[in-house]
Amino acid sequence: MRPGGRACAVAVLVAAFVAGCTSEDDPPAPEATTGDEVVTDREPDNPEFTAGDAASPDPIPAEDGAVRALSTAADELGGRAFALERTDDAGEAVWEVSVAVEEDEVEVLLSPDGNAIVREEGSDALDAEDSRRLEAASVAAGEAALTAARETGGTVVEVDLTDDGGAVVWEVELRTTDGASTDVRVDAVTGEVL
Repeated sequence: MRPGGRACAVAVLVAAFVAGCTSEDDPPAPEATTGDEVVTDREPDNPEFTAGDAASPDPIPAEDGAVRALSTAADELGGRAFALERTDDAGEAVWEVSVAVEEDEVEVLLSPDGNAIVREEGSDALDAEDSRRLEAASVAAGEAALTAARETGGTVVEVDLTDDGGAVVWEVELRTTDGASTDVRVDAVTGEVL
């Protein structure tokens, strides 16, 4: 066989192979995507869900907005959230979060899902005791709230940084599925439930 004939035969075989590997039933090849268009099966609001799981596990109770409210407030204001409570604003349920920003305490109201600041309530000088507690705390308020929710299966309604027998702790109030209120103390240095 001549060299040109060999190349032609290889080309015909490759074309036949490619044609044999596809059918009209095959879905079209995906178009090029950018990073913004990539979709995964990992839900952003549930860090326990891993790619490949058949179904998402039950939602984490604290993720009803409390943890997101703490995170959103801290991120948007560039500080550390240290108190949260569910409150009412003109008939609308909102989260009130206190954030330490440099030497100030800034209070903001956030949407029920915790994803957006509704309004800034105002700011005052940060209390010396709050400043001392924040300095000692290595566990963030959101982490403590999530730990407490996992411990009890309850829904977070209030978080506060306080002292307990000389230790700095996150005091987390939760509502259980039967409507009862329970408090969980989380060590603000180790993250352990006390």
